[in-house]
Amino acid sequence: MATRVDFNYGDDGSQESAVVSSDQLARVVRAALQGEVLVSEQAAPHDLWRDIAAVTSLLQGLEDWRERAIVAVDKSGAVDRSALGIAANMGAAKLYDLLERHGRPRNQTRLTQVEVLESRVTGEDGEWDPARVVATLNSYGWETDDKRARALLRTLTEQGVLEKIPNRGGRAVYQVVGTRDWLYCLDPELDTIDNGPSTPARVARLAREESGPTQWWLGKPLRRMRDGDRLWIYFGGVEGKIAAMAHVRSSPRPAPAGSPKPYEVDAALDRKATTALCKSPVRLEEMEQKHPQACGEMRAADVKLAEARAGL
Repeated sequence: MATRVDFNYGDDGSQESAVVSSDQLARVVRAALQGEVLVSEQAAPHDLWRDIAAVTSLLQGLEDWRERAIVAVDKSGAVDRSALGIAANMGAAKLYDLLERHGRPRNQTRLTQVEVLESRVTGEDGEWDPARVVATLNSYGWETDDKRARALLRTLTEQGVLEKIPNRGGRAVYQVVGTRDWLYCLDPELDTIDNGPSTPARVARLAREESGPTQWWLGKPLRRMRDGDRLWIYFGGVEGKIAAMAHVRSSPRPAPAGSPKPYEVDAALDRKATTALCKSPVRLEEMEQKHPQACGEMRAADVKLAEARAGL
């Protein structure tokens, strides 16, 4: 006779049921889950033959799940391969063969807690506090306390990934850093772009060609600058106006030897915004920042005005 097996899940209280093809097989599965070995000498050979086929199908399904679980844990980097092999009861050669079949490299660099946390922080919404950090790292098998969680949050803040939310009554609550706006200053009489003058007209022409300069020079590394930020191009000298905008496409990095400045960043000119700003620039006398120089974070009032002129 067939046996109905009920499952009650503790995480969400849901219930499901499955029908096992025979009472004997149900008893065997129950015994295996409880770490026992059960063999019935009273079962008829034909019934055992049928149950063998059912168990074979069950084992194939479990083995498929186990392989995918092993690969998922290896991708996370949270557990080293020696511990993974022990959990799977596999020798190194067998484990590496399995991972290679699923496209995993033979050499593994284990992710640090900071790297794992950064991946989760940038991939999820919401605020981050020590309690959430502890819960996140616990899910990777790391036992973390409040002190360590606070240190990790400070590290990600120093790296420009997070920023602390003010006015939270002394609580350490953080959020992912959003898009930043930078005022990038060019002197048309001194600076060059793509081996040519850096006048507003020429920069606008480069933007229309959609193949404008990809490398912009920086005097310092600007750790808070990252891919997705915006550069509002201020033309100094007699021009004195914001007349172009570019999207940052990388983080700052050391420039090659012999470059005009020690650091560089990739950025692509925005054709639509630059065209609009050329027609209706933000002039120095309209700006809250009265002494633009080099490259620094833009004031909120100036960003709002520049966005309006750029049609954003």
